[in-house]
Amino acid sequence: MRPALRTIIIAVLSLFIPVSFSLSAPKEDGDFFPPPLRNHVTFWGHACCYIDVDGFGIVTDPVFTGRYIFRRRKIPVPPPQSRAGTRLILISHAHMDHLHPETIVMFPDSAIVLCPWTVPGYLEETGKDFRIMRPGDIYEYPHGRIIAVEADHPGKRYALRKGGTGDAIGFIITTPYGNIYYSGDTGYFDGMNEIGSTWQPEIAIINITPHLRGGSAVRAAWATRAKVVIPVHFGAYDYILFGPLKSPRGYDDIRELISEQAVLLQPGESLSMEREVRKAGDQKPNPRLE
Repeated sequence: MRPALRTIIIAVLSLFIPVSFSLSAPKEDGDFFPPPLRNHVTFWGHACCYIDVDGFGIVTDPVFTGRYIFRRRKIPVPPPQSRAGTRLILISHAHMDHLHPETIVMFPDSAIVLCPWTVPGYLEETGKDFRIMRPGDIYEYPHGRIIAVEADHPGKRYALRKGGTGDAIGFIITTPYGNIYYSGDTGYFDGMNEIGSTWQPEIAIINITPHLRGGSAVRAAWATRAKVVIPVHFGAYDYILFGPLKSPRGYDDIRELISEQAVLLQPGESLSMEREVRKAGDQKPNPRLE
């Protein structure tokens, strides 16, 4: 079944079936998810990555629930010792697979949430401090800055169509080892060229979804000019009706067209920012950008 058709079916069915998260918590596993390595990007499944910058932990879109709508978690979750270094939690939008208040509670009390305006209403009972970010806003942390950038995606909890600018956002994370772009959920849009020319990210973590997959994901990678591309948005949840998603959508196209840049991580695997950026520096320039 084509991914677009599958998405439409799930969206329609969700209107008639109660939407809820599972009450049962998945198992925590320190062998599967050991404490993240220093100065590495560690993939925790779906859209969640742990980015360690000199011991300062930044987590993207964590959702550890056992089940939501038609999806069930097939891997364990990171235990407390693996979450302990988290200082910032980046939430790109309010959809259920990117925002789960009960998951946010699992992180240290001192962790601060950076998010678009569509999210804070769901954070009231988490006890977490938060900052609303709009495209262009900057949050400084000890080793760099977090900059909110535009995304082309519905941002409200149950929205199927994009609202105003800033409903959903992506992030640039500046570090001593190069800049990182986290796309959040988005389709391809012309502003990606501006993100690439302005911030020149060494690493792009791109959510591969029905909105951005295959050829459009390759266009996004070219536009951002990233030297290393990590495709995510898979690996943590099975589709109850359609089975597991074992690799990013359209990954064959990604592997064929940007094989030198693409780094496929499975849940629990890590990438060294320092090593990969040094290696990427030896690559030939992308001919599409010359």
